[in-house]
Amino acid sequence: MDRPEADPNILEDDLRNLRIINRYFGGLRALRNAVLPMAIGVRPGETITILDLATGSSDQPVMLVKAFERIGRRVRIVAVDRNEVMLETGRKFASGMKEIEFERRDLMNLPYQGGSFDIVTCSLAIHHFSREDGIKILREMNRISRLGFVVNDLSRSYIGAATAWLYTRLTTRNPMTRYDSVISVLRAFTREELTAMAVEAGVGRVKVYTAPFFRLLAVLEK
Repeated sequence: MDRPEADPNILEDDLRNLRIINRYFGGLRALRNAVLPMAIGVRPGETITILDLATGSSDQPVMLVKAFERIGRRVRIVAVDRNEVMLETGRKFASGMKEIEFERRDLMNLPYQGGSFDIVTCSLAIHHFSREDGIKILREMNRISRLGFVVNDLSRSYIGAATAWLYTRLTTRNPMTRYDSVISVLRAFTREELTAMAVEAGVGRVKVYTAPFFRLLAVLEK
């Protein structure tokens, strides 16, 4: 799905499948539970600013807008991706939400100044990068964020890969979903690897932990 030549129709259907997986298999919940406590660092009445990297079809920003609305807080989210098909799909999914802006950006060349956003998030993307590039992304998330960052990804596991294989064979014929779901779990970092990457990135005391359904999170609260 991260290849520029990917078929737009298959990719859009794959993004729909990912929204379902995020909703019912803990991805959205894990991100919400990590992000909401950071809002304590923003004074009541002020707008919370979030940068969402590799936003995909924007289900994470949409969820966060609704979550902050429920607790009576204002939020502004800049959702970025390098793939225009994903951005267009995200704009459609977030239609009517003025709190979300979309920008086409490369994670390896972000233009934002230090401390530009309160919180920076990145979901289901870091496993698409090499270890070295993953370290650079962690450094950038730390540099850009004022209150902290959240990496919400997968945890490498043969059991997780087998579960992904079985689930996708039972629920979809989309070849991209079937292939990427398994490969993504096998390419993901382990808790120990992501912890070592955070140390090498020099980003401070990052909490790295697993969540249900083979999720792996790295959370820095400054």
